[in-house]
Amino acid sequence: MEYIKKTAKGITKHALEVIDKIEEEIVSQMIDIIVNSESVFVVGTGRSELIGKMFAMRLMHLGFTVYVVGDVTTPAIKGSDCLIAISGSGETKTVTLAAETAKEVNAKVIGITGNSESTLKGSLDVVVNMKSKTKKPWKYYTSNVLRGLYDDLTPMGTLFEDSTHLFLDGLIAEFMAVLGKKEIDLKKRHAIIEK
Repeated sequence: MEYIKKTAKGITKHALEVIDKIEEEIVSQMIDIIVNSESVFVVGTGRSELIGKMFAMRLMHLGFTVYVVGDVTTPAIKGSDCLIAISGSGETKTVTLAAETAKEVNAKVIGITGNSESTLKGSLDVVVNMKSKTKKPWKYYTSNVLRGLYDDLTPMGTLFEDSTHLFLDGLIAEFMAVLGKKEIDLKKRHAIIEK
């Protein structure tokens, strides 16, 4: 339990520090783009994809038309849509390619990345800088809380992914406030056919 408690505490503290540095204007732009898009597309790879799918699910619960890139039922993206691209390094090929493709059709692209000077940045309308250790820790910021022993206990992109997850769950709460939605409204759209 020692490692669980200390690491969970450190991850949470780090995530709050990172989220606190995101400018309100960036969040406002993100909300504006999503609200004014016909459909929202989400792309990520590995654990970032899982975080993106969790966000996509909650957007669907809020009433948005949302797709995850790579699902067989995902249609073509159009200029009236937006793409949310999640990549800690900003260099993930599938994510950068999706962002470039979205820009080619004039869709808005929001990027969540730990590297705001990456290849991904070239395709972004809005950059959410989730400044955390990613897969290349020597290149990116690591919280003082998790240096040394605990740095190894948050391997590769853990800090980026956990910070992104908390940020996006917070963004859902922001949407609920903006749209005047309550939990009961989201429950109406929750899947009733489940395994």
